[in-house]
Amino acid sequence: MLLQSCKITKTTPSIVRQDWIGVWADLGNDVREVLPYLNAVIKEAVYTPQLPSLTFRWKEKPITITSRQINIAQATSKEEAQATLDELRDYINETWEKRETITPIYERREVKEVKARDILKLLPQTNCRECGFPTCFAFAMALSKRQKHLKDCPPLSQPEFAEKREMLVSLLRSAGLEDMVN
Repeated sequence: MLLQSCKITKTTPSIVRQDWIGVWADLGNDVREVLPYLNAVIKEAVYTPQLPSLTFRWKEKPITITSRQINIAQATSKEEAQATLDELRDYINETWEKRETITPIYERREVKEVKARDILKLLPQTNCRECGFPTCFAFAMALSKRQKHLKDCPPLSQPEFAEKREMLVSLLRSAGLEDMVN
């Protein structure tokens, strides 16, 4: 077992939303050797070997792992953050145990960015506000930032927008954003 525990050492209020906190946790030991393996198995991970660090989303939360620390940027409570840390600890340990079957990636992968204007072209453009935003462009921005999912746009489930939905699904999947499709 590579990682025994993840203990929260610091929390800070979020500058983005009042109901979020930033959480830092000490890992107890150095995990830099597992980062290239995690880089290989976590889609959309951004690995910076010079630091070393790995940044990715875990259940829609921005996560950064360094050699001895994990940061969760959008936790709703210390309890939720600890549960996420426990899941991450288990995932890190499982990845380390399976390292013989994983080809590590030691360099930074380029992540294809999906632009809001490309998403907007494929939305119904009804500005219906059913998604919680005043315009389809605002929804496209939120989708491009991984803050919303396709299911949050009710008109996309209507038959007349089926072709646009399929094109959006294809666009998002091509950028490795499968989790935004559901």
